[in-house]
Amino acid sequence: MASVKLMSAMAYDRQTFEEQYFADPVVRVLGELPARSQPFRLDRVYSGPQGRTEEVILLVDPDNRVIWQRPGRFLELRGQMHEDLFRVEVDDDILVTSTGEHAMVFLVDGEEAGRIPVFIDAPESVRTAGVLGQAAEEALKRGSIMWLTIPQPDGSSVTRPAWYVQQGSKLFVVKGPGEQELPNIEQVEQVELTVKSKDVKASLGSVPATVRVVDNDSEEFTRIANLGMGNRLNLPDGEGAAERWRTTGHMVELTPAWV
Repeated sequence: MASVKLMSAMAYDRQTFEEQYFADPVVRVLGELPARSQPFRLDRVYSGPQGRTEEVILLVDPDNRVIWQRPGRFLELRGQMHEDLFRVEVDDDILVTSTGEHAMVFLVDGEEAGRIPVFIDAPESVRTAGVLGQAAEEALKRGSIMWLTIPQPDGSSVTRPAWYVQQGSKLFVVKGPGEQELPNIEQVEQVELTVKSKDVKASLGSVPATVRVVDNDSEEFTRIANLGMGNRLNLPDGEGAAERWRTTGHMVELTPAWV
């Protein structure tokens, strides 16, 4: 067993952190796979004997093949009573061929001190659709919130969290007075849907989703609304919410591209 222990670590997208001050724990890839990784940051915390120790970092793909290696660097630890944080920015072009779960392996003085899962976000690759679909549908079953990016009449777009009703591979959302703000969603043909893992708070990816407005007077509206009352917490009007949605709101069906 390594005398130096990896206490925690995270690889996260640099652009998201710089623009939103949020550490999104993914390595982002733009374009169709295989493609090169975008810059990311890597934080790690070690605890071990006082003195200088050599660290080597590996990134391995789902088949446990090394696709990137950071050459050895010496770190100075303060002693086993301390936890020492180290940060590095990775600008290397790492060729990524799969959206499956990768792993970052931390070797200290030639021994494995620990490893963490690394999640790949490849929003522009159609090859991700099948893999994303399986992971996203499972995450949606366990979660309660997704993120929707909605085009606006002025050419801009807005991103909003949305609670939903899941029916198989399709999702239903309700907007209206007293409910979530999803501006213009009933007027567009397509939105971008982002799913995040409830367990690790990581983005599983984003895909386009087609929009269909549900007729407020239809049996489908009534059925989904009744299901939705179980998903929507703290309803001020209880069972009367379904009628409020019918008279003042809109319900849309979203069909993600993985369907």
